[in-house]
Amino acid sequence: MSTYNELDITCKDCGEIYKGIVWTAVHAGHDPELKEILLGGELNLLMCPQCSRVAYQDHFVLYQEPAAEMVAYIYPQSQQNDEEFLRATTLANYKEAQAVYKPIERKEYDPLLVFGLKTFVDMMKAEHAIAEQSQIAETICKENSIPYILLRPSEARRLRTMRVLPRAMESGEPSRADILSGLEKLLTINPRLDLYSKLCTRIQEDPGWKIK
Repeated sequence: MSTYNELDITCKDCGEIYKGIVWTAVHAGHDPELKEILLGGELNLLMCPQCSRVAYQDHFVLYQEPAAEMVAYIYPQSQQNDEEFLRATTLANYKEAQAVYKPIERKEYDPLLVFGLKTFVDMMKAEHAIAEQSQIAETICKENSIPYILLRPSEARRLRTMRVLPRAMESGEPSRADILSGLEKLLTINPRLDLYSKLCTRIQEDPGWKIK
């Protein structure tokens, strides 16, 4: 669920002290409107009732989106120097919390650690572009009988790739050559898929690339 705190905010311009709602957790599945506010860069933006100064309250936010297999711990940018410590403690706490659930209810993916809300928003916009091209690629593959595999969201994120990966073979374990051949077929049909073109180049330049 999404949660917030009501905090005492001191305006840096006029010194007015006022109450402000600061969101500390956003669950995109339960509150999609909060996701839109966050992506619009308006989450935790507060206006001083005295002088109308608008300022962002740099506060920790826990973001969850089960459909995208995403749990993100968004820390203030000012804490980036503590990244090593925060990464270790965050992962340890996350695994400890998961251990409470039954095995079938546990998340099969690790959380993301992000510093600064803007960094997270930029990451989400990039994921949206990837999702759009994945949908186009899936349609092309279906219309042209090109085999493809559909990765889980967390797996595609780990591999820094699209969820839909065309291939040459109908079955069997997908290999690097298999995926490259599928990408070449896809790009022959639609060369404007720039993210797929970049992926193709990346795989060509990395002889050790593999899905697993």
